[in-house]
Amino acid sequence: MLDNEMQVRGVGRLANQEQSDEPANDTGGGKAARKRKSDPVRDASVGAALRSVYSQTVDEAIPAEFLDLLNKLD
Repeated sequence: MLDNEMQVRGVGRLANQEQSDEPANDTGGGKAARKRKSDPVRDASVGAALRSVYSQTVDEAIPAEFLDLLNKLD
């Protein structure tokens, strides 16, 4: 029953969002969005941070619980 309620709520929000003429993330009050100028220093630091997080994630060990679940699928 709970799953059905969640689906209905999600569909309602999606339907309401689709009916709106404005994009969901539009906060400009109807004015055209201004584009930011690219900042190479900021872009480089964001890129370095993303690469660092990605490499840490890839290097993490897979939890034993996940390995057990995967073995049960075979």
